[in-house]
Amino acid sequence: MSFVRQGVGTLASRTALYAAAFFANILIARFLGPEGKGQVSLVIFTITIVIDLAAMGVPSALVFFVGQRLHDVRRLFGAGVVLYAALVVAFSLLYLAVIPHLHDTLFSKLPLWLMYFLLLAFPITSATRYAQHIALGLRQVFRFNFVSVLDRAGYVTLLLIILWGLERSVVGVVAAEVLARLISCTVALYWLLSTVKPVLGFGRKVMTSLLGYGLRAHLMLVIALISYRVGLYVLRYFHDDATVGQYSIALNVAEVLLFIPNSFGIILFSRTSGSTKEEADRFTPIAARNVLLVTIIAAAVLAIAAPVLVPLVFGRDFRPAVSPFFVLLPGVVIFALYRVLSYDIIGRGFPLRVSIASATGLLANLATAIILVPAMGAMGAAWGNFAGYVVTTIIITYIFLRLSGNRLADVIFWRRGDFRHYRNIIDKLRGSPPTEE
Repeated sequence: MSFVRQGVGTLASRTALYAAAFFANILIARFLGPEGKGQVSLVIFTITIVIDLAAMGVPSALVFFVGQRLHDVRRLFGAGVVLYAALVVAFSLLYLAVIPHLHDTLFSKLPLWLMYFLLLAFPITSATRYAQHIALGLRQVFRFNFVSVLDRAGYVTLLLIILWGLERSVVGVVAAEVLARLISCTVALYWLLSTVKPVLGFGRKVMTSLLGYGLRAHLMLVIALISYRVGLYVLRYFHDDATVGQYSIALNVAEVLLFIPNSFGIILFSRTSGSTKEEADRFTPIAARNVLLVTIIAAAVLAIAAPVLVPLVFGRDFRPAVSPFFVLLPGVVIFALYRVLSYDIIGRGFPLRVSIASATGLLANLATAIILVPAMGAMGAAWGNFAGYVVTTIIITYIFLRLSGNRLADVIFWRRGDFRHYRNIIDKLRGSPPTEE
């Protein structure tokens, strides 16, 4: 399957994912209000951090090594199963030890048992990610996308049923989250086991390869995740749950734009892992500048709609989210370039360089938020995110240009010749021969 078909298919699935997430946020905001929305954002993000910490970058390593065919797929799968079991046990114990302390500070208004129940999402989601990333390494992009869409579609459906008729509280949201992830995990594992039979073992070479690459990629993923949401914790420390809930809506609306670079970035990672340097040097700038252009156009539309959309859809109590949204929006547009170029750099086998860029952006975000949030509230958190977006993108762009030998203009300025690519996309989707110049 071509990059175009994979990219369009992934774009369609990412669109569905963001639509599902957007609708879920509407339900939570409408049923629970700003305070409940703030609590949900912190609870779900906390377990997400645990899941990403425990991954140790192994899912990304599986994509890389399966794509490169450097090890037998069955042995890679088997080694991944062993690592999965060990990491789930270790990080579950760590979570159980830490959560009582977090409950006393951040989650004091929620029952402690709920935080323990949320732990069920950890092994389920981790297993799903392993299965999905092996499928991605095998270029089974449809399966990768289908499982993601199934997960969020199930979540929205269960959320609507539970909040509408059973439990209008954070407890209901957590129950819907865990059940939806269990459904998608079952499908992902069924597909994987029907395709690849694992050879369980502790092969030192395979384990070393997975963890060696994975730990370098892992640092980047965790830092990036924390950087996106560190403002929520700073905001909660100085302000209340309602303020966190309003700011989370500003983030949710602004980051809708990221489905564009994320969609093509995932396929670019898979493509670059199996391409020569010359192919990547030529193709990535085309993808980067065109994704940036589409993101800018989408941002202009969103900027016009947001002042009316936010209070109308989420409720009048979320009107304060509009101001921080306008601070976040240009930062998200800039950050789109980072998303594309970082996937290329990881696919080339340099995840540590992306980690350095992400870590610098996290420091810029955290420092700005700590200085501004006490006095400015959500606006201070927004300026923190903006600083993180800009710093990270500047560094990652510099790294890519050094690696590829391209110029800055190659990755940010659209060219008339790129119009041919759009015509060829349409031709390929229609099944017609590509247009010749």
